[in-house]
Amino acid sequence: MKLQPYIRSNEQVDEHSNRFDSRKNAERAENTAEERKCERCCTKYRVQMDSNGVPKPLDAKNLCKFHSGKPFYSHGHGDTIYSCCEASVYEPFYSLDGEEEDYCTTHNYHVSEFSGFFNKESEIVSTASSSGSNKAVYALDCEMCVTVNGYECCRVTVVDERNIVVYESSVKPEDFIIDYVTQFSGITKETLEDGPCKSLKEVQDDLLELFKKDTILMGHSINNDLKSLKLRHDMLVDTVIVFPHRNFSKRNSLRWLAEKNLGRIIQKGTNDYKLRQL
Repeated sequence: MKLQPYIRSNEQVDEHSNRFDSRKNAERAENTAEERKCERCCTKYRVQMDSNGVPKPLDAKNLCKFHSGKPFYSHGHGDTIYSCCEASVYEPFYSLDGEEEDYCTTHNYHVSEFSGFFNKESEIVSTASSSGSNKAVYALDCEMCVTVNGYECCRVTVVDERNIVVYESSVKPEDFIIDYVTQFSGITKETLEDGPCKSLKEVQDDLLELFKKDTILMGHSINNDLKSLKLRHDMLVDTVIVFPHRNFSKRNSLRWLAEKNLGRIIQKGTNDYKLRQL
């Protein structure tokens, strides 16, 4: 099988990913249920809930301020800029009022991850315990929204070798959604409230009917998708590993790989820049 040299276990994919995310993972490990550090603006803050268990929004004078896009080198600008607003990473950014600012986006919630939510052993399922066989190859992708726990799965799609969708479902997180990240996920409040939607447990049960321990799953940074699904599997092909960046300390973005290898523009967000992660 041509894929055999690229198959990795869940643990091996996690170890490879940690080469790029070790600092972020270390910071996430320090977060508690109440005390956090925002991944967008780096502010340390305390999670506060109202009487209904819903996180309280930030005060209008103390909003989360950040760049929503990724930095990349633009040959047209001759500089490293943010994909969201074209502002230079190294030069001052000025608002319409002429004030120097280091952000172009604001939000009424900070974003952080609470590892304790994703690492609950009682909620994690594994294909190792799934009976039967299915020697198929599937591509897996999850769209995320942001809750008080971090980036949770709100839609999962599985396609087969012929690019036919074999499973797709919207997923309703149990906790309050603080950001649908619609510009990247395509998910809106109406998507989850008006359309057919399943719980994560229902999706897990469905996937364990499809995925067996001999099934090959492919994806880009697939460990993030599996984490959001609270699913473990040990026959993985991660395109981050298959198509390594020429700089050992960096990884190619899915968008850059799609354009380079398939000639397709994906994940447009707010602009059409060719993204390659730094």
